[in-house]
Amino acid sequence: MNRRWLSFFGVALAGAVLDVAAKSIVFSKFDLGETVPIVPGLLSIQLTVNKGIVWGLFPSAVWMVVSLAAAPAIAIVFLRKTPACRGETLCGALILAGTLGNGWDRLVLGHVRDWILVRPIPNFNLADAMLTTSVSVLFLLWILHDRRSVRDAGPAQAGEPHDGGLGDVGRDHGPRP
Repeated sequence: MNRRWLSFFGVALAGAVLDVAAKSIVFSKFDLGETVPIVPGLLSIQLTVNKGIVWGLFPSAVWMVVSLAAAPAIAIVFLRKTPACRGETLCGALILAGTLGNGWDRLVLGHVRDWILVRPIPNFNLADAMLTTSVSVLFLLWILHDRRSVRDAGPAQAGEPHDGGLGDVGRDHGPRP
């Protein structure tokens, strides 16, 4: 196992443990439904449970199976043979951490524990924060990543590695930020 893999799984495991530990501590100190203001009108601790995905949408036991299936798929995508930039690898590790944290809740408890309330967003937890923040950062990295230098701007010639056509499949597009 190389250094990149160890860091990836180390960050993922640390994030999942932090999420599950935070949920356990908060749920042992407060009652379900109780609201404790931290920053009045903005940030509170409010315990809820969720059998669905984000914001309680689509409640179903199928999400436990999806979480279990998603974990290895996430690792495969972000640990592919061609190394990604460090930012992509970190985002992938945090996505895996969030998946493992919420997956643990689904597997052990049958629901996900949410405890952070930031008005006007519905309740969430650290795993949700890791997931949504990482996906957002990944989109920014991918949108801002240009495969050509500014001085080479203009339409690509057919058959070049960055032409966007079928000649592009499976090829490395050069250094990433």
